[in-house]
Formats: sequence, C-alpha cells, structure tokens
Amino acid sequence: MMMGSKLAQLGGYPFEVRYSQGFFVRALATADIAADAYVYFSSLFSGTEPNIAVIVVDEADWQSRQPYGLPFFNNDEDQIRPGIVVVPAGGGDFWISMGKDLSEGSTGSYARLRATYPDGVGGLDLQPFFDLVSIHELAHAFEVLGDLRLPTFWLGEIFANLALHSFVTKMRPESLSTLEVLSIEGAQNRRLGARMRSEGYSTLEELEAHYTGGDCPMSPLNYVWYQCRWQRLVAKIFEGDGEDALVRFWNCFHASSRPSTGEVTASSLVPLLNTEVSEILGRAVQNWR
Repeated sequence: MMMGSKLAQLGGYPFEVRYSQGFFVRALATADIAADAYVYFSSLFSGTEPNIAVIVVDEADWQSRQPYGLPFFNNDEDQIRPGIVVVPAGGGDFWISMGKDLSEGSTGSYARLRATYPDGVGGLDLQPFFDLVSIHELAHAFEVLGDLRLPTFWLGEIFANLALHSFVTKMRPESLSTLEVLSIEGAQNRRLGARMRSEGYSTLEELEAHYTGGDCPMSPLNYVWYQCRWQRLVAKIFEGDGEDALVRFWNCFHASSRPSTGEVTASSLVPLLNTEVSEILGRAVQNWR
C-alpha cells in the first residue's frame, strides 16, 4: 500500500498533505512552514515546483527503515506523488538518545540542550528541531525532482543544509537558535569527535563509501555527527556569502556539463566550488578531515 494513501487529507497547499488520525494540529503546523519554504525555494530555484506530498504520521503509520522521529524524503516508484516528505507526528527514544549522544561526556552541553529544547519535566523535546529538519528534506525534493546534478551524496547534504539555514535565517529568524544549538554542541564535542575518528568515519570519501551500506556501514550517530559539522559549515557559508551562495549552488549544478557520479573526488571539486559556489565551501572541502 502506498504510504499515506489511506490517511486524512488537508487542502489549500502547493502540495498534497496527508496525516494520521488525531494529528490535525500537527499536520497544519507542518504544512504551513513547509508551504512557506516551498514558495521560498521555488523563488530561488528557477521557479521549480516539485510534485510532492507532505505526510505527517504517527508511529503506527510509519513505513521506513529510518528510526521513527527522523524526517525523510523518498522518490521511490509507486508513491502517491513523485516525491514524498515524511514527517513524524511525535518523537520517541531516537530523539532522547541522540541528544545524550551528542552531548557525550559534557554535563554543560546537555544542560544547554535542555535549556534550548525543554520538555517541561527536565528532559529534552527535540520536536522543534526536527520540525525544521523537515525543511532539509523538502530541499532534497527540489534537488531530486528539480534535476539538480550533484555528483556526490555529501554535496546533496550540504546543499540541503544550506537551503534550510537560508530559509530559517531569512524567513524564520526567531527559530535560528532552535536550528543551531544542537549542531553546535555535536560539532564542538571533542570527545565525540575523537570517538568518531577512531571508531567510525570522518572524511567525505569515507562517508560516500559507507553511508549507504557496504561491508562496514556507519552508525546512525556517526552520520548525525557529519550532519552537525555540515550545519556549522553552512552557517559560515551563509554568514560570508548570504543567500547568493545557495542560488549559485543551484545554478552551478543545474548545468548539463557538470561532472557526473563516479568521475569526481572531493579534491577535484574544489576549484569548481571555489569559483562558482563559495570559496568558504571550497576551502572546507579541501581541508575536511
């Protein structure tokens, strides 16, 4: 059965909206911010309007290998639309464990996370953060259905993070701390970084080889650590180059003459990134360890 096909529907948005029973209010809030981001991205990305559905589901309706609580984009065949952005209606153990893992070994870090994402009873509620992550997944819909030709997986993630950061900074500045604090704590945690470098993966080439599986797939925490580092990178890109960097990113890889998958390495992309996207991005890729 196609995911979301039997769920209730909301009208009045530039995309289809489906939601699990009992979550009308959550679906409305999710659809509202997604619609604002959809219009914002379309205005920057050559008027692209991907044909998608936004699906807000509880754990019973969750159909994914991803842990419940983590939004995702899917463009598999036989969906209700060519692309779907699936958003959890609530959280769960994944959110709690992620917050603790990212603040590993630092009571101060965990205290800062609780101050930014309080649940009212002394713990973490990361739903406000993951509400914003759904916009990252919406950016992937523009990337994939808008025929953006990105030659590596990690470039797609940097693009989606830059799109999210640009949207929040320009259109939802009151939510900037909600977006940033989690990644700041994760990226600056030296103990976590040392653990990932000794037990997991840290380079862009390793990510490309091990994210999708293979003999030694990376752990979910290892991947989240990469995302924290990318979020800090795009904050620097936006601070230095503003919204123009996102537009240049789109225009650069929308051209048909760009390198295709399998023809590039991180170092070979540096000159192109420096000249056509952002020198900040080019330097970061060159120096990534």
